[in-house]
Order: sequence, then C-alpha cells, then structure tokens
Amino acid sequence: MYRKYMLILSAVIMAILLFVATGCPPAEDPAAEVELTGEQTIVALLQLTGPASTLAENARVAAELATADVNAWLQEEGREWSLRLLVEDDAGDPPTSLRKMQSWYGDGVRFFAGPQSSASCREVLAFANANEILFVSQWSTAPVLATPDDWLFRFVIDDTIQGPVIAALTQAAGIKHLIFTWRGDTWGDGLQKAVEDAALELGGIEIFAEKLRYDAALEDFTVQAASLDSYVTDLLEAGAALEEIGIVALSFEEIAPYLIAASEYPQLRQVRWFGSDGSAKAHPVIESPVAAQFAFDTKFVNLASRPEIGATNYPRVREHVLEQLDREPDAFAFKTYDIIWSLAMAIDEVGYDPVKVKEIFPRVADEWSKDYGASGHVVLNEAGDRAFADNDLWMVSEDLTEWVTVGYRDYETNEFRWEMELY
Repeated sequence: MYRKYMLILSAVIMAILLFVATGCPPAEDPAAEVELTGEQTIVALLQLTGPASTLAENARVAAELATADVNAWLQEEGREWSLRLLVEDDAGDPPTSLRKMQSWYGDGVRFFAGPQSSASCREVLAFANANEILFVSQWSTAPVLATPDDWLFRFVIDDTIQGPVIAALTQAAGIKHLIFTWRGDTWGDGLQKAVEDAALELGGIEIFAEKLRYDAALEDFTVQAASLDSYVTDLLEAGAALEEIGIVALSFEEIAPYLIAASEYPQLRQVRWFGSDGSAKAHPVIESPVAAQFAFDTKFVNLASRPEIGATNYPRVREHVLEQLDREPDAFAFKTYDIIWSLAMAIDEVGYDPVKVKEIFPRVADEWSKDYGASGHVVLNEAGDRAFADNDLWMVSEDLTEWVTVGYRDYETNEFRWEMELY
C-alpha cells in the first residue's frame, strides 16, 4: 500500500514540476480512453449518379456492411455508443461535394468517407483543412494531393506509382508510339503526366504530339474518335506499324460511349488500348455488346489496385456485394469497408474528436487492417496515402459478359505475372 501511495505522490510531484517549468499542464495522451455515448456520424460522399456510379454503389454496400459489423462489435464489447452512416450522392461534381461537406459540417459532422474523385477531394481540401474535418478517400490517386499533414487520407496508392506501371505495360506490349486521351480533371491530368513521364524515362516510346484532353462532363465522343483515327493515320503515313501504336485512354465509366464511337473506325480496332483504375471493371462496357467487343478486340487492359485475397474480411465483403448487387466488387469496395472500420476504431479510442483521431489514424489503420482488413494491410506514408499495393490487370472476357483478370503487377519485384498470354 505504501508503495502505491509513493507512486501516486511521485506522479503528482512530476506534474507540478512540469507545470512550474513550462507554465503548462502536462499534455493529454491523445489515446486516452474515452466514454462515448449515443450516435456518432460518418458521412460517405459517393458518386451514386456520377461518372463512376457502379463503383459508388459497390462502395455504398461495403460501407453499410462495415457499419453493421462495427455496431455489432460495439454492442458485443459493451460500448455505450453506435455508429451512424449517412450516404450522400455528390454526382461526381466537385462543387456539390463541397456543398455537401459544408452542410454536414454545420450539423456537427467531422468525419467523411470520400469523396471518391481527386477533383472533388481537391475541391473540399481547403475547407476541410481550415475546419479540421478528417476525410478519407478510397479512390483519389492524383499526385498533386499527396501532401503531408493535411486532413485528407487516402487508402490507395497515388499515380506516381500507377503511372509507371501503365507505361511499363505498354512497353511489354511492344508499343513504340503512344497516343493519349483523357478526362480533363485533377485525376486525369495527374495520371496522364505520370504515364507520359514514365514512358519517356523507359525509352523506346515516342509520345504523339497531339494530345486529346476532353471535358469531364462529355457524353458523346464522336469528335474524339474521329481525331484518334486521324492520329493513327498520321503515324502510319510516317512509317509506324499498327501493332506498334497504343492508345492510353484515362477515363471513368464514360469509356463505354467512347469505345462505341471508336468502333466506327476499323484501324482503331487494330491498335492496342490501355486503361487505368478509372475504367477497370466499368459495368457500362459489358452492358454494351459493341463496347465490350471493341474492348476485347483491342485487348483493352486496365489497371486496378489488387486487394489481398487472403485478407481476413475479403471473402465477407466480396460475398456481400455479390449477394446485394449480383456482381464482383471492385478494389475500392474493399477499401471502403476498411475506411469505415478504421475511422470507427479511432473514434472509439479517442472520441469524436478529429484532432485526436488524426494523430492516431495511421497507427489504427495499420494495426486494425493487419488482422481484420478486407483490402489487405493498410500502411500509410508521410502524405497519408497508401504506401504500397499490387495492381490487377483487367480485361473483358472472350464471351463479353464480364471483366476478368489476365495477370497482375507485383509491387515488390516490379514484374508482371500473367495468367493469360496477351502479347
């Protein structure tokens, strides 16, 4: 008993000495246990009616599953609080994303899952930074947003990693002349530059001088398809071979009408097309027989972050999305599940306080995902982005009914592992 009292007395004396020396009380431990009660809210900002609505629907279902699982865990642990998930449609429109965040901030919400796109994340960033709003994106990859100590975290690798992989893929396909077309927004601009820079660094690949950037709101691609056809003609007249020409199309789900428009030009079907995580597993492509056939004929390979199939909750999320939506989930659905859980675990530890949650969030995401993640182990770098991941390679199946993996790129070895011979 005496020893106990002496320990307590020593702690009190140390606190007094610290106060005298600094003029401040001892700093609180940000991870000190708190007792939460009532509902605590996370708002998911998703593009349910935007250019990536399929991915948004998958994310919504995964977020709802995560919320149900979190609440079951909280009840089992005897906690006095519960998690409330609110899903908001921002239609993939950056100003709408900002208005939604501002509105919910006024109602006391301090945590957001999303927005999805880099353009929307960039739009809301200044407001979030100024008001200490913590938001976590499952999809934003623009390098311009890889900034340390801001209020944005991203559970995906940025495009300084994806860009070189796409460039290496074109090289593996024997491409010597690259034509670029991409959606004109924060994401598209950043990824296009990353791919081009990497292709030039690899050597042996020439970038066609005309670059076809299109408005992100565009729905009809008749003019763009005609332009691409004329670019291919110019290269052929300059001595290039069809099999040496590649088109890098960096799009969201608008890639479907783009491919339909391109299908009107026979020589566009004879060159190789390459895509990214924006169009990988885009459902509108396989809903259109014309787009699906063109994608298959051009061996239109799309990169997407590869979830760890051995991750603890990978099967649970996959089966739930399949049951609810009758389709295979994309990688971002698994990331969304992990985002909701990681936010909930941090809130459970330090309370509904974004400042304290921000301090511990990388550690919580690391520790929780290592044992229970759906997308795999989430390690965040100094910019708050996922530090590493493999990339799946997706292509439309021969029967044109689904997207299938034809291989993947191993992050550690920087090599492609092929399941199907393409080149």
